[in-house]
Amino acid sequence: MFRKREKRGMPMLNTTSTADISFMLLIFFLVVSSMDIDQGLLRQLPSKDKESIQETTLVDKNQLMQLAITADNVLLIDGVPTDISQLRPALQRFIARVGANHLVSLESHPAALYDTYFHVQHEMMLAYKNMRDAYSMKKYGKKLQELNNEQRQNVLEQIPQHIAEVYPKPGEGLDND
Repeated sequence: MFRKREKRGMPMLNTTSTADISFMLLIFFLVVSSMDIDQGLLRQLPSKDKESIQETTLVDKNQLMQLAITADNVLLIDGVPTDISQLRPALQRFIARVGANHLVSLESHPAALYDTYFHVQHEMMLAYKNMRDAYSMKKYGKKLQELNNEQRQNVLEQIPQHIAEVYPKPGEGLDND
């Protein structure tokens, strides 16, 4: 009458397919998620060498626009303090007056904020974009992005981007300290 009691084991969860499911979810999220690529400005940074070779070039002052960012984040256009919002129209007038032989020199004090430098670069790129779009509309009746490669190359030759960045050495240039 007494029955022998059977030993019961602990109930177990079957986890054989857990690794497969995790792998499938990982693949799903990699495929579905977007990988945004940050876009930046194409610039050549100065070399790390302290004794880098610098070339001296003679430039006609009438074909040169000097931009400078001081240590206290003030933009100077040819030595005159100017608001950054005025850079685009000033640069467009300069390019229209001088033509393809223009040169824009940008010097930034090492203590200047990167945000100021970025806004100056952004305004310069917009000035070139506006000039190129206006030229392509006048010549081809389309914006630069809508042109074929040959037409686009012609516009880029007519309105080239000539920007020289000057990196002052300590004790030189825009030291306002």
